[in-house]
Amino acid sequence: MGAHSLASNAILAKSRAMYGRRLTERNYADLLACHSVPEVAAYLKTRTAYADALASITPQAVHRQQLEILLNRRLFDQYAALCRYEMSIGHDFYHYFIIKCDVQEILSCLRYMNGGGAGEYLYALPAFMQKHSRLDLYRLAAAHTLADLAAALEGTPYQELILPFARNPDFSLEEDGTLEIEAVLTRYVYGQLRAIAREKLQGRDMQEVLELLQRSSDLEAIVNIYRLKRMLKADRLYIGRRVFMELTALSPKQIDLLLDAADGPDFLARLRTTPYGRELDKVHYDYIEEGIGRIQHRWHLKRLRFSTNPSVVMFCYIYLAENEIRNITHIIEGVRYRMTPEEIGGMLIGAG
Repeated sequence: MGAHSLASNAILAKSRAMYGRRLTERNYADLLACHSVPEVAAYLKTRTAYADALASITPQAVHRQQLEILLNRRLFDQYAALCRYEMSIGHDFYHYFIIKCDVQEILSCLRYMNGGGAGEYLYALPAFMQKHSRLDLYRLAAAHTLADLAAALEGTPYQELILPFARNPDFSLEEDGTLEIEAVLTRYVYGQLRAIAREKLQGRDMQEVLELLQRSSDLEAIVNIYRLKRMLKADRLYIGRRVFMELTALSPKQIDLLLDAADGPDFLARLRTTPYGRELDKVHYDYIEEGIGRIQHRWHLKRLRFSTNPSVVMFCYIYLAENEIRNITHIIEGVRYRMTPEEIGGMLIGAG
């Protein structure tokens, strides 16, 4: 067996082993029985694989935001662990994790900026990410305006993406301004991924990765379009500036059908004529975000278990790990606002 095959097998084994450390159905039941955020923190620290990430905290004194930051930091550590394996097979998808972390930092900065705050969002990236990222996190944390942000991004590929917004005197982050910037950043992320897939992979391996990327892009777009249709009855021009739909498995006719929907209910009716809509009809959900989460969890879990494509398995593991962090965040928020275990449990995806 060659070095490439050994490295590929290592990624498959590592991704599946990391998934094996996920929260169990019993863990979720115990977390739903917690009565406070410190109780949730203590359980995660003493009874789960999150112990290392939470080693430095005193559960009784931990703040909700601090806990969520530490959980996200652990996710970055997992990105870094997989990057080291992925680099050895030469597919270069490790660049995606660097870009993903960069974009998350920029979007966090924008959201705090739009909310009137700054500096609080700063995450400490793992050493691997710091080595490969060109972001200056401290300059980002000090940014109070789009002009500050653009200046902080000097020397990175993101500066030219932000500059048009910073130079436009009529542009505002309020309303849906952040959505416009997010769409531009999303286009960049998917563009980089598509380029890597086409350059580094061939045949079935390339098609499997492109299918994964198209699906991820499509379902993210579906959620965003539905929200804009439901809240604003937005037209296709308005949506086109705020939703990325250029990496898709949908036909032009299907896209036109969705974009021309009159409102939220009409959009859902039209969605049922597409493969994604028919897939959604097979799961129970109260909100479209929940339905999308359920079909995504099912799809990624199946491929994590059965695919032999190391890049696909790696991406699927990351999706499932991110889903677990979302579940924990829902539990933290639900406990904080004294929701019942049944109410919180209804928001969780893949929890048993």
